[in-house]
Amino acid sequence: MVDVLPIVRTGPVRVSGYAIKLRRVVNAVLRDMYKKGELNSKKINEQISDLNAKIYNILVERFEIPKEAITNIILDFDVAEGSLKVNNIEIEIYDKDEILSRNTTNEVKKLLGLA
Repeated sequence: MVDVLPIVRTGPVRVSGYAIKLRRVVNAVLRDMYKKGELNSKKINEQISDLNAKIYNILVERFEIPKEAITNIILDFDVAEGSLKVNNIEIEIYDKDEILSRNTTNEVKKLLGLA
């Protein structure tokens, strides 16, 4: 049997903290299944650790994304036979736009009388 679950999002979080946040949101969704004894939390958390290691390998080791960069991970998964089944994943990386940041800062400073 496959349990269809909602898509989870970490929300904007630093790359250095995505793993903890992803673990928390997945476990929050599965909390009732843990309480009912339908799932083994240790097994699921091992699978989440494996997923986090793969994400880390791509983000930090392959693409060298700085740990202070902001990311949002969107994970679509189901539970089948006591295991996570990832249907889809999307990783958004937000990069600072120096020009836009400078221009908006200057405009707000003008409005506040600081420039």
